[in-house]
This record gives sequence, structure tokens and C-alpha cells, in this order.
Amino acid sequence: MIDLLIAGGGPAGLAAAIRAAEAGLEAVVVEPRPAPVDKACGEGIMPGGLAALHALGVHPAGHPLRGIRYTDGLRTAQAPFRGAYGLGVRRTALHTALHERAEALGVRIAEGKIREVRQDGHTVTADGLTARWLIAADGLHSPLRRALGLDHPVPGPGRYGLRRHYRTAPWSDLVEVHWSPQAEAYVTPVDEHLVGVAVLSRDRRPYADHLAAFPALAARLTGSGTTPVRGAGPLRQRARAPRAGRVLLVGDAAGYTDALTGEGIALA
Repeated sequence: MIDLLIAGGGPAGLAAAIRAAEAGLEAVVVEPRPAPVDKACGEGIMPGGLAALHALGVHPAGHPLRGIRYTDGLRTAQAPFRGAYGLGVRRTALHTALHERAEALGVRIAEGKIREVRQDGHTVTADGLTARWLIAADGLHSPLRRALGLDHPVPGPGRYGLRRHYRTAPWSDLVEVHWSPQAEAYVTPVDEHLVGVAVLSRDRRPYADHLAAFPALAARLTGSGTTPVRGAGPLRQRARAPRAGRVLLVGDAAGYTDALTGEGIALA
């Protein structure tokens, strides 16, 4: 019998599969999309996260980060990381590295999508597979979280994220956070010739309109080649509990906390 069935082959699901395989468990990941999967995200891994990846035997290529700088155009504050460095990593590069590590450890990755779950006191059955435990790592708007009655709707306006890459050499080895009353723009170098710029806001205007609110940043990026804009949100998500029987919520499926506003908690 499968020890651990995992719904979702993104970073959270693959990390869980890698840890399970390293512990000698049989893990199967069910994911509908071929790797690598791209999505909107900041793409900056902090030192603690990078250490956790290395502990899993995952070493993605990227651009070293030595700290964070905040600026509103008039005032600036920055802080270096202490004793370690972070890494700016393309989402696709991170996914590829995790996927390859999981496969090298013998994790089976099956194409499909888990929508319904049946369980008793000893097993979980989903998508024709039976396992001892199921991990729901199916993302921010987790269908399994809803199906299990664990979704906790969040009232009020939501925050949304938009991300685009610019083909230009990084001008800093810091993550830059450009601040305005309406939004933040996160600038993360991800390789020697590419920076990612993610905008977070409650205002659902087009990406170009948001960027125009940061004139110094927009001027620096003028003339750079770009990738398509990707979006995600609303970002604040909550779960009533981290598990239902033998099903465990992992990653964004367990809830999302906005690191800048402090909004959103994993458990109600």
C-alpha cells in the first residue's frame, strides 16, 4: 500500500514527497500539469528557506541575495542577512530542481487531479489510489480544502499579486521593496540577466498602471524585454483546521499569511 498520496506537484507537494522518500516511505504525487509549472510569485528565497531546500538535497540555480531594501522614493531602509544568503530563483527553476530530486528518490509522479476523497480509520482512497495518508498540497484555492469542509471564507477586499520579468542585468544583490500607499513592488534578481518585479495591491488595475506609480523603478526598467504578466489572488486564505481525518493540508492549501500586512492565518 502507498504510504503517502500527495495531491499537487508544486513546491510544497514535492518537498513533502522528498521528505517522505528520504524517510523510507512510498510517496505518489498526483499532478495534472507537466513540469515545470510557472505561476505568479516573488521568487525570493530567504536564508532559512534556502537551508531547508539544501537539506532536501535541492540546489536550484539562481542569483544570491544578501538582504532586503525598503524604499518609498524618499526614504530607504535596508538590512543584510546575517551569516547566510538567500537566493532569487525562477519559479520554473525551483520546480525543475524539486521535480528532479523527487524522481531521483523514486517518487512516482502521476498525471491526474484529485477531486474526491474517501477515507476510513486506516486508509484514504482518491483517484483510484489507496494510501495510508493523503496530503492536500493543491494550492491557494485548494479544491480539497473546500471539499473537506475546511475552507474558512475571508471577508473584505482581497490583495492580489502580479509578476513580470525584465531582461536586464540586476543592479543590486538585495530584494528591493518599493512602497506606496496603494501597493508594493518587489524586485528580485533571479539570474545574471533577469529580474522579476511582483506587485501586490488591493487595487486590481493593470500591471503597467501599478508600475507607473513607482516612477524611479519604471524608468530603470524602460526598454527592457519582458515576459508575460502572471497573476494570483486573492492572497489571504484561511483553513478551519490543518487536517480532516487522514488528510493533511500543506503549503498554501493550509492558509496564506500576507507577510507585509499580517493578514491571514492558517488556522481559524
